Amino acid sequence: MARYDGHAEWYDRTFSALLNQEEVSFLREWLGPGRGHVCLDVACGTGRYGPILADAGYRAVGLDISADQLRFARPRHGAVVRADARFLPVHDASVAVVAGMFFHTDVEDFAGVVSEVARCLRPGGRFIYLGTHPCFVGPFVYRMTEREDLTLSFVTGYGDAGWADRGSGDGSMIGGRVGFHHKTLATFLGAFAAAGLTIRVAREFSAGGHAVLPWDLAVVTEKNR
Repeated sequence: MARYDGHAEWYDRTFSALLNQEEVSFLREWLGPGRGHVCLDVACGTGRYGPILADAGYRAVGLDISADQLRFARPRHGAVVRADARFLPVHDASVAVVAGMFFHTDVEDFAGVVSEVARCLRPGGRFIYLGTHPCFVGPFVYRMTEREDLTLSFVTGYGDAGWADRGSGDGSMIGGRVGFHHKTLATFLGAFAAAGLTIRVAREFSAGGHAVLPWDLAVVTEKNR
């Protein structure tokens, strides 16, 4: 059973209204005009980014292994498909744009997923990924009181890539429900390089005012021609 099955209602209720508008603007900028082309939303979860892809003019196809999550994603995408992100039911070099949001801490083999995305991309195609910052969100940092006292508390563990045995320290409670797979920055960025994708743009984001360090990291990558 997919780890998010049984948690979809809680996840959608908790996170659907928490879209960071600075991140949304970034996505819209780099998605560009869709002109009716397909954009894959890999590991789409409850599909909270589906309307953004549609607004950009794409036919958004959401893919996720959790049937429970796809119940919520279905009305937010043009189509949804239940699939393991490591084995996408998509032809080689058939899509121009793939989007992925906030799933690298949910999968052990992130490099395998990125490699599979690269297989699906046309030469020159883009994979836009947005997720929590590997350096500043994880079981090694406590950020619960950051807004009040403008301090963070770090402990050892940043270099220990793998499933965490404690929460992510950001108060999201996701780790306690479905697990949290920490990746170092080198592991995270290396997944794109190993797949033959070139990073064209990288941008860090806070979660609003009073952030001491960035919360999220986005990259726009391109498949080598």
